Amino acid sequence: MTTTKVHPQIASLRTLQAQDRRLTALERQLADIPRRLKELDTDLVKLEQMLDNERTKLEDTRSFQTRQEIQLAEEEELVRNSKAKLGQIKTSRELNATQREIDTTRRMITARTQEIGKLREAVSTTEERIAKMDTALSELRAQASSEKERLTAEQTKLERAIKRAQKARSGLTADIERDWLRRYERIRKRTGGMAFVPARRERCTACKMMVAHINYMRLLKGQEIVACENCHRLLYWAGHFPAPDEDKAKEPKPKAAPAPRKKAKVSS
Repeated sequence: MTTTKVHPQIASLRTLQAQDRRLTALERQLADIPRRLKELDTDLVKLEQMLDNERTKLEDTRSFQTRQEIQLAEEEELVRNSKAKLGQIKTSRELNATQREIDTTRRMITARTQEIGKLREAVSTTEERIAKMDTALSELRAQASSEKERLTAEQTKLERAIKRAQKARSGLTADIERDWLRRYERIRKRTGGMAFVPARRERCTACKMMVAHINYMRLLKGQEIVACENCHRLLYWAGHFPAPDEDKAKEPKPKAAPAPRKKAKVSS
């Protein structure tokens, strides 16, 4: 950190920007809670709909199975009746017709019996799937209830933290000149939060563009606030303040602009 005395407005704006970053982070966390609550409800509704669809499918399959079983019983009764008539038939023609009818009905019985077996298997599989989904739904409801309680508590905590942060911010703005504060607020609104940013190694740390050498030299003195010519954020030199999360090595000062060369005198 440099020993240069920094203008109070620079220090005040830097402190305000840090507070605004904390406040913005809290506000974003708070704004995210309704989305997370909605996701919980959406997941529950989706699983409930899937379960309802499976139950509807199960009922349809069971109904179809019942109709097939009724038809199977009718066909079996038809075979029994046809067999009972065999002893009363007097002509070979009637006998052959009755036998063909019995054979056809038996083939239908065989096919229908196989179909009913498949339906029973499908019913059993669907019932198992529904049981698992029902268990999953119960677990999800319990988890959602617990998560909603946690999110509600977190929401209350964030609301209180935001109120404290807003109150602290009000105290910080009192130390900043009105014109600078208006400009800061305008830039912060336009950029989504960051209006006062450090410059390092002759670059704006927000947009990463080079800062004009003459402007960077002004920043090094710590008495002026300069706007980035690219993103128009307000700048200060990073070396005036500690940066625990960044490279602590002292930034080398940029070389001074070379002095203009003197033209050699031409003798007459």
